[in-house]
Amino acid sequence: MRNACCLLLLLVLTGCDAIGVAAYKLTPPPTIKPKYTNLQNQSIGVMVWADRGLRIDWPNIQLDLANTIQTKLNNPQNAKKKELNCVTYPVQAASIVRYQKDHPEVESEHVTEIAKKLGVSRLIYIEMEDFATRSDMSVDLFRGEARCAVRVIEVEPGGTAKVTYSNDKVPAHFPEKGPREGMPGIGDQKIYGGLIGALSTEVVHLFVPYQLED
Repeated sequence: MRNACCLLLLLVLTGCDAIGVAAYKLTPPPTIKPKYTNLQNQSIGVMVWADRGLRIDWPNIQLDLANTIQTKLNNPQNAKKKELNCVTYPVQAASIVRYQKDHPEVESEHVTEIAKKLGVSRLIYIEMEDFATRSDMSVDLFRGEARCAVRVIEVEPGGTAKVTYSNDKVPAHFPEKGPREGMPGIGDQKIYGGLIGALSTEVVHLFVPYQLED
């Protein structure tokens, strides 16, 4: 009888643990709120600045990152969220990059002055600070590391513009999982594409709610 009771108690406790694990798995991950929430009913442009050295190494980095950010903001999953209600994108990323190339004088202008010339009411401005596809530990190992600053410039109907949101440290890395020292044989282009994707996601998360992944 004593042995039977012990066995029954063990089964009950094991069952409770199993129920606890199942309940944990059924609980949705927490939702992270956006940092900036004033894009509704606005016209948006995305502009990326990168210094000459980065543009030499990665000639398309401005277009690739800006275009990927705009595409993710405008995809069905994000576009239906209330934070992006009635948002429009009147100026494509390629047009903004072309404007930067045709007007090199903007390099010395304040971003608020640039925003007023682009025909949008909200400019998402990304300033690249670091972008690398190789590990710091060895040039033969691949690991993407990037960091940028993000600003939002609000342009009022009267023509005034001001920076209303600023985040100086938005980091990303690729691959998401893998050794910190990097891995051999992946290639710069694959790391470049993955890192653009990872950094664009981090920027988009500043403007829409998202759930943490397990």
